[in-house]
Amino acid sequence: MRKTAYTETAHTADAMQPSMEASPATSGLPNRLMTAFEVAQFVGCHEETVRRAYWRGLLVSQRFGVRSRRFHPRDVQDWIRRGAPTRVS
Repeated sequence: MRKTAYTETAHTADAMQPSMEASPATSGLPNRLMTAFEVAQFVGCHEETVRRAYWRGLLVSQRFGVRSRRFHPRDVQDWIRRGAPTRVS
């Protein structure tokens, strides 16, 4: 049981409420680092295309362990905006 009881003021109530709206930059993407396979599924291309993109420096990746890479959703969206090979509708 807490010894101190904190009251919620208007200032702290606004600051503690998370934004319920999804940002348009990451809509549809998970809020975590993604594997090359997950990026390829989202974009609609082959997994090897994603690997070639980060080998060429077109897609920013982070090392994850010894041999694997992970991608931030923000970087994936940026790659798509710059002309990633997406699925044809």
